[in-house]
Amino acid sequence: MRLILLALFLAAAPVSRAQTPPTEGNKGIYQQSEVELKKTAADLEEAVRQHPEKVELHIRLGFTYTKLGKIDEARKSFETSVKLDPKKAIAHYMLGLIYENKGLRDEAISAWKTCLENADGPRLRETAIKHLHHLGTTR
Repeated sequence: MRLILLALFLAAAPVSRAQTPPTEGNKGIYQQSEVELKKTAADLEEAVRQHPEKVELHIRLGFTYTKLGKIDEARKSFETSVKLDPKKAIAHYMLGLIYENKGLRDEAISAWKTCLENADGPRLRETAIKHLHHLGTTR
């Protein structure tokens, strides 16, 4: 669980820059109370129902679920994201953390490798390399 919370903070910059959560006052999920997070999740769930093809909605919903501690729901959102856009590094990053935390080593390795292959910035690449090393594999 600590890995996932750490990931929220490490990944916050690239995700929050690109999107604005659908909440009043334009608060990011990192500044929201639990009540606000639940509303954000409900809003995003509705948005996903209306626009299931929009990858960014699934990613935002995944981060919101993660912040709420709903890891299985977050996993589903990030898995949907990578089905829609297999090169979405941030979704693979989060899946790597989730799989690793759940003890799903092979899935974690696959997610970290894909994150590494598609990462734009050095921070995601460096993190993927560290996790792959920790899992006992080379690139």
